[in-house]
Amino acid sequence: MRVHHLNCGTLNLIGGVALVGTGGPLTRAPAVIHCLLVDTDDGLLLVDTGFGTRDCVAPTFFIWLMMAMMGSPRDLEETAVRQVERLGYAPEDVRHVALTHFHYDHAGGLPDFPQAKVHIFQDEYAAVTEPQDVYERYPYRAEHRSHGPEWVVHRLEGDRWFGFDCTPPVDLGAIEFCLVPLPGHTRGHSGVALRLPDSWLLHCGDAYTFHGDVDPDAPSHPPRHPLIRLLINANRSFRQIGKHSPRLRALLRAHGDEVRLTCSHDPYEFETFSREDR
Repeated sequence: MRVHHLNCGTLNLIGGVALVGTGGPLTRAPAVIHCLLVDTDDGLLLVDTGFGTRDCVAPTFFIWLMMAMMGSPRDLEETAVRQVERLGYAPEDVRHVALTHFHYDHAGGLPDFPQAKVHIFQDEYAAVTEPQDVYERYPYRAEHRSHGPEWVVHRLEGDRWFGFDCTPPVDLGAIEFCLVPLPGHTRGHSGVALRLPDSWLLHCGDAYTFHGDVDPDAPSHPPRHPLIRLLINANRSFRQIGKHSPRLRALLRAHGDEVRLTCSHDPYEFETFSREDR
């Protein structure tokens, strides 16, 4: 059993210094789309997909515009499907995809794995299928589900994970995973908690964007954080990035020997985990 850490979409964000801590106030900030690929007893599990093949080679106008604004090079070699193949697997080996949320930079690769079961929290599935406003209607792209995914919708049934509500675990033999609702960035945004042989790894999606925010001993915000707060608060879904950070810091203080965290876009975290993966 091995966890591969994949960057499924390099980003160069204007003003991103206030989100991920790289770059400067007048330069773009390098960032990543951190996905996980896990070899299980029931095929491969992919946590988020990043951008997909179509996004890179034949994007719709909306995706082209968003990727241009985010400074993505639209590199086909960064797609999850190409990285799966380079690791020696076939795309159909990906039997499960667990989504933190359905934003285009997290779910764009779903059509590359049409055979996979797509695990999603019930509130996020409702946001995908019955969007309430423009913040759900436009970032949740129809082309990323037009192939008719085999949805596996997860609901809360009273289970707990280190004090957090969670969905019932999915047993994949050597590992299991559950969804840990961390709503705010989207209606049904969730972390994906992986039970590995000797520890847990919680992929927090966009619940936070900078590693210092969940440092249990000396928490910190990225540089120039206040300068962008008003801008990102114009989109209400960004308003609550970081709202779960106090609980995540408390989790690490109490269980740091059992649990590790990562998020989707912090390049420092990605490089730290990637060195261990080599």
